[in-house]
Amino acid sequence: MTTPTTRPLAGFSAHPEALDDLLSVPQHVRMLALGYLGRLVRAEVRGPLLEEQGERDLRGARKLYLDDALDYRLVYVEHRVPHNPRHLQGIHLVAVGERRGVAVYETAARRLRQAASQEVRRGMPARFQAALASSTRPSPAQSAASAPAPAGVSPAVVLSPAARRR
Repeated sequence: MTTPTTRPLAGFSAHPEALDDLLSVPQHVRMLALGYLGRLVRAEVRGPLLEEQGERDLRGARKLYLDDALDYRLVYVEHRVPHNPRHLQGIHLVAVGERRGVAVYETAARRLRQAASQEVRRGMPARFQAALASSTRPSPAQSAASAPAPAGVSPAVVLSPAARRR
């Protein structure tokens, strides 16, 4: 009997208002967003990188299209292990909303500016650190304790070749 191999999940955090965003979108979009968030922390999908557009600085953020009509977007940031960018450490949800009038991108840019002013020495938002510290789930290090990691690199999710863009 074989058992499926499970990879440790990446950490997850969200801007507090991003959770409100999820509640404000139509239910079918919310369900799609929640499904994508699950796939993001399992490193099964990866959205395209966003860039700086005029006053909107979204460098480092990524987006996912949530519906077939391409009306709704999910904007998030990946946190990677500093010395091994192939290892996903966590996902931070920034915004969920309508593309119309670039509203979701304006919101995401504002929230990223706020987060940048709150960055701490480790290079990740304080809320992300708090989420990792208070999580009742086993950390990636605890989940992968049986597999030795290279010196200086904590075990984390490795993006599989199957990870793809939508």
